[in-house]
Amino acid sequence: MNAVTIIEQLEGQGVTLWADDEGLHYEGDINVITPSVINALKANKTEIIEVLTQSAANDEPLPTRWLVALSIIDDMVKQKREQMLYTKAPVKIQRRDWRKRYQIALSLNDWETERLEQDLRASKWVYFNNMFESVERTTPDFEIAADEFIEWAETKGIGKQFFWVPTGIVNHGRMRELPSNTVIGLYEYMMNY
Repeated sequence: MNAVTIIEQLEGQGVTLWADDEGLHYEGDINVITPSVINALKANKTEIIEVLTQSAANDEPLPTRWLVALSIIDDMVKQKREQMLYTKAPVKIQRRDWRKRYQIALSLNDWETERLEQDLRASKWVYFNNMFESVERTTPDFEIAADEFIEWAETKGIGKQFFWVPTGIVNHGRMRELPSNTVIGLYEYMMNY
């Protein structure tokens, strides 16, 4: 089995591999990382790092802190979806819970924690809503599509149905309830309206 095959198989099972100065790292479902997978990673470590480094040079990888914080959101969403197996309600992650988990995982102080969140938000990898109480995992491409969708909805006079203002005496937060959580889904909605 070659390095590319190993990477593709693991990505297909929800495991992300990345390489940095400290070596080869993985993040994902612990059940996928069996002893045989670990042995394959060890046996092909040099080749895997080379492939990841080449693709990273083309893709400009995210910083490790960002990857850890984002993977924690992914894990929290997965856990909530498993708990809410039969409901179709959108999964909302509490910011304070997410913050505690990645702050401990990365041994960050309060200033570093705030800086990380600002960087993720500015780069459109997370979306905070409801007075910054909840956080959604997102991507820059989806956020661009979401902005275009909201502008489109406003021009059609239906923008209010995709936002709602939470109750509270002083509350300027707005929750998004978009009709799709994919770029293609948002564009299809606009085309079919």
